[in-house]
Amino acid sequence: MMEIVLKNEPKRKKIRSYSLEKLEQRAGLLFATPALIGFLLFVLIPMICVFLLSIFKVDLMTNSFEFKSFTYYEKMIHDADFWKSVRNSLVYMVIYVPLTLAMGLGMALILNSKMRGRGIVRTFFIIPYITTYVATLVVWNVFLHPTEGPLNSLLMSLGINNPPQYMVDVDWALPILAIIGSWKDVGYHCILFLAALQSVSKDYYEASSIDGANGLKRFKHITFPLISPTSFFLLLITIIGSLQAFNQMALLTKGGPAFSTTTLTYHIYRSAFEYYNFSYASAVGMFLFLLTLVFILINWFAQKKWVFYQ
Repeated sequence: MMEIVLKNEPKRKKIRSYSLEKLEQRAGLLFATPALIGFLLFVLIPMICVFLLSIFKVDLMTNSFEFKSFTYYEKMIHDADFWKSVRNSLVYMVIYVPLTLAMGLGMALILNSKMRGRGIVRTFFIIPYITTYVATLVVWNVFLHPTEGPLNSLLMSLGINNPPQYMVDVDWALPILAIIGSWKDVGYHCILFLAALQSVSKDYYEASSIDGANGLKRFKHITFPLISPTSFFLLLITIIGSLQAFNQMALLTKGGPAFSTTTLTYHIYRSAFEYYNFSYASAVGMFLFLLTLVFILINWFAQKKWVFYQ
C-alpha cells in the first residue's frame, strides 16, 4: 500500500502544475479579451469594411451597391492629384520625423542636466502638447500672417522687403505645417526621452569618465544605445503620426495653395466628404494603410542593427 502511494506522488504533482499553468493561461486570456474585442470592433472589422467599400460603388441616394472590382484602384493609380498627395505626405514625413525626434531628444538632454528651474522649463516644454490643436493653430496663423504678423513685421523692420508668405506660398506652406506639427508634438517625445535618460545608471558615466571618455563618446557609446528601445518606439509612432497628419491642413490651408499641402489624409477627406466618392476614398485609405505598413516593417527589421535591449 505504501509503494502505491509513493508511485502516485510525482503524478499528482504533475497534475497540480498542469492545472496551475491552465489557470494562468485562462487568466491571461481573460485579461486580453477586452483588448481583443476592441481590436476586432475598432480596427479589424472597420479595415475589412473599408476594403469592401473600395471594391463597390456606393450610391447614397438609392442606398445601392454595385460591384466594381479594382476599378477605383486603377483610377487612383492614374490620378495625378493622388500622386501629388503621396509626394506631399512623404515630404511632410521627411521634415517632421527627424525634426521632432531631434528636438525631443535635445530638450530631454537639457532637462536631464543639472539646471535651475528645471520643473518650470519642463512645464513650458509640455504646454504645446497639452494645448488643443485649434488654439495652437490660431496662434500660429496670427504669428505667420504675411502682412500683419509679428514675424514678418520684425523682418521688414530689419530691412527685408519681401519676407516669406508662409501659408500662401507654394514652397513654404508644407514645410511650415511640418514645423508646426513638430512643435506641437515634441513635448510628448521629450517626456519619453527624459524618462529613458533618467533610467540610465550613473555608474556607466562614472566608469567612462575614469577611462577619459568625453561627452560625445559617452552619448554615442552609453546614452544612445541604452535609450535605443525608446528611440525606436518614438520613431515608429512619429512615422505613423506624420502619415496621418490632417489638422494643420484642414484648419490652416485647406490643402492649398495649389494642392501643395494636400496630403493623403486630406485627399481622403476631400474625396469622401466634399466629392462624396466614398469608394475612391476607401481605395486611397487602403493605400495609406499599406504605405504605413511598409515603413513599419522596414524599421522593424532595421531595428535589429541599432536597438539594444538590456
